[in-house]
Amino acid sequence: MKRNRYVFWGLVITTLISALDANIMQTASPTIVKQLGGMELFAWIFVVYMLASTVTVPLYGKLSDMYGRKRLLMVSVGLFTVGSILCGIANSMVMLIVFRGIQGLGAGGMVPLSMIIVGDLFTIERRGKIQAVFSSIWAISSIVGPILGSFFVEALTWRWIFFINIPIGIATVLCLIPYQESTQFKKTHIDYKGFFLFGISITLLLLSTNVSQPFWYLVMAVLGLIVFALVERKEAQPFLPVSLFKNKGILMTNLFMLIYCLSFFGTSNFIPLFLQEGNHMSIYKSGLILLSIAMGWMFGSTPAGNWIIRFGYKSLFIIGSFVTAISGLLLYIFINDISYLGLFLILVFQGVAFGLLFAVGTIASQEFAEADIKGMSTSLQIFLRNIGTSIGVTIMGLLINQAANIAIGMKNVFLYALCLSIVTVILSFFIPAKTSAVSTN
Repeated sequence: MKRNRYVFWGLVITTLISALDANIMQTASPTIVKQLGGMELFAWIFVVYMLASTVTVPLYGKLSDMYGRKRLLMVSVGLFTVGSILCGIANSMVMLIVFRGIQGLGAGGMVPLSMIIVGDLFTIERRGKIQAVFSSIWAISSIVGPILGSFFVEALTWRWIFFINIPIGIATVLCLIPYQESTQFKKTHIDYKGFFLFGISITLLLLSTNVSQPFWYLVMAVLGLIVFALVERKEAQPFLPVSLFKNKGILMTNLFMLIYCLSFFGTSNFIPLFLQEGNHMSIYKSGLILLSIAMGWMFGSTPAGNWIIRFGYKSLFIIGSFVTAISGLLLYIFINDISYLGLFLILVFQGVAFGLLFAVGTIASQEFAEADIKGMSTSLQIFLRNIGTSIGVTIMGLLINQAANIAIGMKNVFLYALCLSIVTVILSFFIPAKTSAVSTN
């Protein structure tokens, strides 16, 4: 039990590294570009990190089912830490972008492997509470991160936003050393050909969300995925196991979470912008509105494990999707006339749905899966969430940019999200109520 406590803190620190990196970089990046030059490469500081950290998620899941979670998490944290050191000593934008890619390669395993270890170590009841802790870390980091970024830039140097990861990374590895894995892992063939085709296709797909003329990137991504599917049909041990798609629970849960992240999950990126430009609100006050989602998230995720035992998966997916759709409808109708307090309360309810569905979705991806593909199943869902959020945010950005003003743009965004949320309501009825692990039969 004491060992589990050390492991838990190791996972908390791992989550903290990921959360702080994302928020600190947003604050410090303008200063970095001024000192290093290469303004035309500014976006690539974020793009290369996103590509590396997203594409590698399924690979980490696959490898964790073969070699165990502990070693891979230590490798990913180590890779992230080495990437951080290299970023801290970079003296040009090109070097920084390359080293951010190395950071991203490590980051791709940190969150999914942490979630997989949580699934291995803790009961369903406790997993919801643990995910609430992780959610609170992201919420706190969204506030502390920009402050730390400003402090490092103004009081020290921007290089410390990377060097700070060194002691944190070392602490993470030390916490993981006592962890003894009890699961028996089976080494199998790795379909590198499938991973290469899959990785190239997803990279093109993600690039299509970050370039000015995305059409050909999107076409090549679709063609690549078609080739990937055709090649994998002939593979004896495909990169994405066939059992992932034959299992109704995994298939429907992953499809649900993909559509869900395409819909309302990305709207929080634009609400502060709407308040600043549409309502002339201060940056501080507009940013605080996102605390509503964080508060709701913790309320929704904390009891999720106990609710799964009591009500089953299907009921919770139905309730969460209905709450999201209703809160989304209220936002669509009243967004231009709603008070700050009213908006805060609606977003709290939406945050409850987010917390509930993300916790239940993660647990479902683990409990519906057989033991030898649990890592792959968990990482696949996290991967699909990232893809859904990236594409959803891109679509929302286009809707806002093409509108006559920010108010009309936000109405269009909420209409788009509302339509997709109705799809998730329908999908929720097709998710199995129980797994064998929690079955009452």
